[in-house]
Amino acid sequence: MGGVSMGSYEEKDFNLNQRKRDFSVNQRGYQRLSASTGFTLLELLIVISIIAILAATIVPNFIGFDTEARISATMTNLNTLRTRIALYRAKEGEYPASLEDLLNKTYDDMGVQQAYLEKIPPEMISSKSGNGAIQDLTAKEELPGGGGWAYIKDKAKVVVNITEPLDNRWGKSKGEIPAEW
Repeated sequence: MGGVSMGSYEEKDFNLNQRKRDFSVNQRGYQRLSASTGFTLLELLIVISIIAILAATIVPNFIGFDTEARISATMTNLNTLRTRIALYRAKEGEYPASLEDLLNKTYDDMGVQQAYLEKIPPEMISSKSGNGAIQDLTAKEELPGGGGWAYIKDKAKVVVNITEPLDNRWGKSKGEIPAEW
């Protein structure tokens, strides 16, 4: 027929059988993969067990990051407060009467008036969202231990207002007393 070979009946039959193995065609003419192309239950179980083993080894490494970050942030904020108290002493010639003085008073920084602090940084141990509460005390008074910061006025010292030792959830810092940092 015009030089185009239509192929033999056997060739067409072979192609049709090959196609039936790979796809089945429904009555509307849509093709779908046959059941033999899916995963076996054993293959799925092997993959799930590999994922479970990987998760069991990797996840514990990330669990303690939150607590370590909160401790680091608290220590950094504590050092910021102590540095600002020292700056206040150097500029004003006296220690602040309260940590509030760091917010309310300004100093001359090369002709620009700067506050010693824009806001009190939070202590991150007593609360995940942070606690910026301030307690002004004297050395004779006992720390209330409710979180936030305690400023010991007669020693010009700021401490974390947590007097209880940290428990197991704080990882490497377990047993430390934040008020002693």
